[in-house]
Amino acid sequence: MRLIAFSGLFISIYLLQCVTLVTCSPNVNSAFQAVQCPDTQLIREAKSSLSREESRYVASRQLLMRGSVEEFIKTTGVRTSDVASLSLLAQGPINVGLAISGGGLRSMLIGSGFMLKMEEYGLLNSVNYVTGTSGGSWILAKLALNDFRISSLGEWNISESILRGVPDTNVSESSVVTMLDVGDLNELFTADDWFYEKLSHVSRLWDRSTEPMLKQVTPFDDFYLRLEEQLVARTGILEKRGPEVFSKIKNVVHKFFDVTKEVDSNVEKFVDSSRNFAEILQFYVDLHRTVRTKKLNGFPLSFTDYWGHALINGMASKAGQASLSAVIGDSKRFREFKTPFPIFVANCKNNNLRHAVFEFTPFEFGSWTNLRLFMSLKFLGSTMVAGEAKKCYNGFDEISFITATSSSIFNNVLMCIWQLIAPTIQTRKAIGAILSAFSIGFEKSRNGTSSISSTTPRPEYAIYHPNPFYQYPGIEDDVLTKDSRLYLVDGGEDGQNIPIGPLLIPERKLDVILALDSSSDTHGFPNGSMLHNFYRDNYIDTFEDTFDHNPSAFQTLPYIPTSKEFVEKGLLSRPVAFGCYLSSYPDSITDPNFNSTSLVLPPIILYHANAEHSFSANVSTFKLRYTHTEVEQMLNNGRDIFSFDSSPKYKRCLACLLVKRAHDRKLLQAEENTLPFFCEVCFSEYCYN
Repeated sequence: MRLIAFSGLFISIYLLQCVTLVTCSPNVNSAFQAVQCPDTQLIREAKSSLSREESRYVASRQLLMRGSVEEFIKTTGVRTSDVASLSLLAQGPINVGLAISGGGLRSMLIGSGFMLKMEEYGLLNSVNYVTGTSGGSWILAKLALNDFRISSLGEWNISESILRGVPDTNVSESSVVTMLDVGDLNELFTADDWFYEKLSHVSRLWDRSTEPMLKQVTPFDDFYLRLEEQLVARTGILEKRGPEVFSKIKNVVHKFFDVTKEVDSNVEKFVDSSRNFAEILQFYVDLHRTVRTKKLNGFPLSFTDYWGHALINGMASKAGQASLSAVIGDSKRFREFKTPFPIFVANCKNNNLRHAVFEFTPFEFGSWTNLRLFMSLKFLGSTMVAGEAKKCYNGFDEISFITATSSSIFNNVLMCIWQLIAPTIQTRKAIGAILSAFSIGFEKSRNGTSSISSTTPRPEYAIYHPNPFYQYPGIEDDVLTKDSRLYLVDGGEDGQNIPIGPLLIPERKLDVILALDSSSDTHGFPNGSMLHNFYRDNYIDTFEDTFDHNPSAFQTLPYIPTSKEFVEKGLLSRPVAFGCYLSSYPDSITDPNFNSTSLVLPPIILYHANAEHSFSANVSTFKLRYTHTEVEQMLNNGRDIFSFDSSPKYKRCLACLLVKRAHDRKLLQAEENTLPFFCEVCFSEYCYN
């Protein structure tokens, strides 16, 4: 039965890899265009400032949305005198950011409900920035493809799996990451009894539904030849090396799985029991037909390209090749500053880096950590050497590719599933041989463990080639500039699943950051570890594995408790604010000599954990389909998380938290101002420090 499960999953993995096997029709429109390089510099050194375009956007949005916090205060039901004192503080600019965590469709739906409730409260108008990784980035893509209409976040049709033929699984993000980051391949392949049982159950259901078809099966020896014929019939002629790879795979399966006639029969039943096999096959062939245009333009491919087009096609058919810079530039609402400034977040894995955060804004791509360099997004994919443009392209910034980069943990799902069903040495060798057949290789490191070769393609990572920062001069740590490629991954793969880093850049001057955590840490719910991980990795000097980035890249944070403290203190079932009191920060902030001219104070982190409010929203990250009813239940749970079950008391407290930094600035300037008494009660209830 495990072989049956393996074979079925192998179909999907194989189909995703068909780029190495199949040549499709070349008559496909390409989004990539070679263009003349501009006279202006394409790389900006971000020493202490934002780009002109971003600064202009945020300033214009603040001007347009002035008074939105005051309007919200009027809806809280507090006394007229309290409305007056709170509104006085809200007259100045209040900068709010929103960070939406990863967590697949669970995070996407919870985050959508969260934002819909913010819109209902009128508070989304107060948000200047929104960041997303994985499921959070899918929200940003959905908005971008729908002219940033917030109402579009209530319009999800995901009753069919995003990846056709792949069953829903209950593998946690941490399992996927752990199994793919270990150094020794022997550690890579571990068994999961629950997963075996689930797949076996699915197989039995399929078998029972197709009993009449069982007499029409073909021998197992013909299995891959059948698959080849299907591909040829749909897409054209195989490349010359195609049959050789088929032969390798077939021989590997025969050798290591000890195929018998009895097993043949079982596998045959499984193959023919999938009634929509042809439809599934066509789905991946169509993906390949779209994706291959990138390869024809000389750019390397990875699983990310396929995953991205599958994902975006589920949101807006045929939109995957659209350029992110063009899509956002064409948005009327964006041009009119009527939406928060979106930032897609990913991490870099060159040389096994950790916590190297990269961001995609509507205008730029780059990193504030160590590198502090940004490339014009429109010209991403251009050949750059030492900051000089050698050959320029437009169109590399496909919205599908960038969105998938920020959720590349899904590239690993199929590989992880492979590993989960490999309990024996023979099976491990089989998988290794199959990986080799697909030219996915490993090499031995100096200490004897296995590591990815620097010259070997990383199909489970998003490949950014050419590296726009290649050989850029004056960078002290050249780990991000010495290679011609950048390998980017889901931020969750570094254990930092809440993308608050870009919101902590001092230049963005945020007062409050709403952090929505839909991670799957314990039984499908978050336990606070993702927020603590960011604190630990960026602010605790003794953490040995931290990427040695510029410590001044981020604003300071107050103490963030461990997951154990989150659980013991009941911080996961309600909103909790960190850093309300300036006394919880380093002494320099409250020092009399503190530079009060800029008054850039560290933001309050208002943390919201996904929890059961109106629905048990702890579904698997890798659940790839939801019924209409499930979608509505998840959206409603997200609404309840933001509003704390529509609590009138919390709504008033939210007003206090939003104006707290304005109050602090006036205190530092020795200006007379007071907060209503009930705000102090709110701080005592919702502020951790």
